[in-house]
Amino acid sequence: MEQKQISGGPIYDRLPPLSAKYPWLVAQSLKAKEEEEMGDQFFFNIHDPASYYRCRIPELLGKRIHGSFHGWVILSNHVLWFLWNPMTSKIINLPPLMLKDGDPTSIKECCLSLPPNNPNSVLLLTRRDKSTFVFCRLACTRRKLRWTELSYAKQLKRLTGNGELVNNLTCCNGNVYALSSDGFFAKFIMQVDIVVKKTQVVINLLLFGSFPHAPYSQCSGWIHYLKGHNTELYCITLGFWEPTKINLGIVSLSRVDMTRINWEDQLEGLKDWDMTNMGTETTREELEELEEAGYFDVLRKSCEIWKEMEDLKDAVFFVDLARDNMVFYSPSISSELGGYIHMRSDMGKIIYSYNLNDKSISVSSMPSPVPPTSHVLVWECRLQGDHSADSKQEEEDKDHGVVSKRITDEEVEVNEPHLLNLPFHLLEMIMAHCVGLEYLKFRATCKHCHLAAPLIKWKDKQRLQYYSLVSPWLMVVDKDRDIITFEDPMFGDKYFMKSLVSIPDGRIRCSRFGWLLVYSIGIGLLFYNPLTRDIRKLPSMEFFFNTLCFNAPPTSPDCMVVGFARRDEWQVYIHFVARRQSWRRVHLDFDVGDRYSFGSPTFYDQDLYALCNGNELQVFKGLGKQGYSWKQNVAEAPKSCCTSRVQHFLTKCEQHLLLVIVGEFGESVELFKLDDSTKEWKKIDGLGKHVIYICKATCLCIEAKTPEMENKVYFSRLHEGNKKVVFYSLETGMYHTLNGKKIEENMKDFVGTMHQHIYPHAWIEPNWS
Repeated sequence: MEQKQISGGPIYDRLPPLSAKYPWLVAQSLKAKEEEEMGDQFFFNIHDPASYYRCRIPELLGKRIHGSFHGWVILSNHVLWFLWNPMTSKIINLPPLMLKDGDPTSIKECCLSLPPNNPNSVLLLTRRDKSTFVFCRLACTRRKLRWTELSYAKQLKRLTGNGELVNNLTCCNGNVYALSSDGFFAKFIMQVDIVVKKTQVVINLLLFGSFPHAPYSQCSGWIHYLKGHNTELYCITLGFWEPTKINLGIVSLSRVDMTRINWEDQLEGLKDWDMTNMGTETTREELEELEEAGYFDVLRKSCEIWKEMEDLKDAVFFVDLARDNMVFYSPSISSELGGYIHMRSDMGKIIYSYNLNDKSISVSSMPSPVPPTSHVLVWECRLQGDHSADSKQEEEDKDHGVVSKRITDEEVEVNEPHLLNLPFHLLEMIMAHCVGLEYLKFRATCKHCHLAAPLIKWKDKQRLQYYSLVSPWLMVVDKDRDIITFEDPMFGDKYFMKSLVSIPDGRIRCSRFGWLLVYSIGIGLLFYNPLTRDIRKLPSMEFFFNTLCFNAPPTSPDCMVVGFARRDEWQVYIHFVARRQSWRRVHLDFDVGDRYSFGSPTFYDQDLYALCNGNELQVFKGLGKQGYSWKQNVAEAPKSCCTSRVQHFLTKCEQHLLLVIVGEFGESVELFKLDDSTKEWKKIDGLGKHVIYICKATCLCIEAKTPEMENKVYFSRLHEGNKKVVFYSLETGMYHTLNGKKIEENMKDFVGTMHQHIYPHAWIEPNWS
């Protein structure tokens, strides 16, 4: 960044010097400091949010920025709408928007179909709670400019059955597209066909096809986005583990190039699509009729045009979960900053940055002066000097005959020197003393070293077993390559191995005693020890468990698996691994509303404790026996000091039951111990010689093997700089990383950390038996 504006610095009265190397966001406060002002504008770079430009640009004062199209910024103060070109400073004033119901605040989205100088240009608006378009034709004289409101309800019903609203208006290849996601049948993409005639504008909805399917997942909360750029249309799917949309489980990005679609072959069947007679109470027989009529085949064929993307290269997306779920796109920036989908959290304070290539999520904070209620969007207008330096350098390279060439493996093999030109047997001796990451780096040095360092059979290597005694490892499964990575939280070393089990749903259900309890398509529910490669299948079920846990390794005759499932009612299922291959069902006698959930199940002595709705402790005694008992509301979780949302985790520490409460962004970590006599939670200040490991599938408390790991809580997060595992010290009240015995970094929350929660992951206790 060429210039940095820090709080207290000058306030710009024009666009600041925004470098084209960075994706820029602009924030506006919804709470004006003065009656007729919307507030100041803050321009900031996602990769350095502590530095920002504070502006009071005259053209923007008292107006909300709705978006940018064809180089023009759409502005409004509810009643009055404007188009502003920041490069030429030209402003187009539109007539006052006077709606029949008198509610101009009901406008949700906007889209400029074509540049204003095009005779067919139309500014199109949608409403939050009404199936109408509000539009204004721009290529008119000032006195002929007028707003028109048009209902699309009947058209949408014909195409979707019961869809009510369209959203995510976007331009692509000269057309306008929208998303219909509130119907029961499917998520549909519509082309908003705008025909400008001499005296009128005709708008029709045309079915473009089904929204592309996201990878298989058990996520229960979903958000879908549609965004166009030039001739390419993008679809983004965000899946969350909970309906509250807090913990992200899946990010999927698909793309289609409009110029490469075979319209007659791939989308021909959509012309006669009609679901007028379908309603919310569609029966199975009616769905079978749709199947026989070929409707499902047509939708499946429309999905085939989409290609799932694994890399964004220099581009970035930004979605705002806090305000209106808007989506923005920046096509080309500095290569090292591209490839991200940035997401502002629904609380408005944090930005999650998802790297599409390595599936990691980093956390950064919004600039301090930007209120959580602010509107935030990407500044999509052209920046002065966009990539001029790069283009100039490319031209100079061509003029001087500079050519970039990829070096092939064959060339390396011919020309590379062997490491120190050591004899082969000496290299083998060196490799025998290498462990973990150093082994892998040495093996990758040259092909001579590669031959001297064969792949390790882990269970045959005593030195690796000894090396793993210090701590559980953070295990991450790369679903795309079926590679498992193990990371040592103390030394930061990494180990890699090929996974024998596919975990497609992105979730390991439970991890204890060195075993994973996972669900794999084609196999079902199973135990898996990735170090010994041992796989033990469990009896099949016709439905999914909401929560699972087990009390002993599956090699033990006492191993019991317990699962909570909700069908027509909440039920507990129990399976004894050493007994017959079946599940025993226990009915839970209470109303099965969406307000109930069971989480963090933990075995304590012979009883199973779980948190209902995240805060009410419940206990199941004698599960698997005839005289079992279920006691509700054993203890209410104490109120946290954290002002944001919190997560609750149960764990056992020797003879005590512990409750860990963690702020959503790591602002606080609190520990409580259950008083067995009073059944109340009492706050504790430390763990003594114990250490806790927390992730979605694990909350484990054990005695630390070294003093450096005592009195700490480890999370499945890495520091964004040194890439080491992050822990919370109950002694310092801060987050740190560990480099052997040396404590590094000082953080007050999760800002500056990253995780790979999109991939299946868990803490695992190395078990070689």
